[in-house]
Amino acid sequence: MNTQLTYRGALALGLLAFTLLNPTTRLLAQACQDEDKSAKLLKRFDANQNGQLDPEEQKAADQSRQELFQRLHGKYDTDQDGKLSESEKTARRSDLANQKQAMVAKFDKDGDGRLNPEEKKAAQAERHAKKADSTPKKSGV
Repeated sequence: MNTQLTYRGALALGLLAFTLLNPTTRLLAQACQDEDKSAKLLKRFDANQNGQLDPEEQKAADQSRQELFQRLHGKYDTDQDGKLSESEKTARRSDLANQKQAMVAKFDKDGDGRLNPEEKKAAQAERHAKKADSTPKKSGV
């Protein structure tokens, strides 16, 4: 038996366990992600470049967030409260599963119930073509 391999495996497992159990590293990782999100938000909505979001800028950020929610999940938010309840999430999951089944049925040429790489490429090409057709064209006038 190769003891060096066993030692390395045990060391890796120990480091993984330490990372999962030690809240400091998880909190540090979360803080980095939060800081990244804050920086992106600030970069996008800080119109006067003063390093903070003023009330008007915050209002614009909130409105943008709400528009994104409506674009992505609006048809599922039946009670119009700006968030998805469990029943609304279930309806969304069901709809997405039905869309996936329809896509597989349409592009699964070999009939194995899954899309192989060529079939996926064909499905993606059609999706991109539909996206290009539905995007409003800018006029040069």
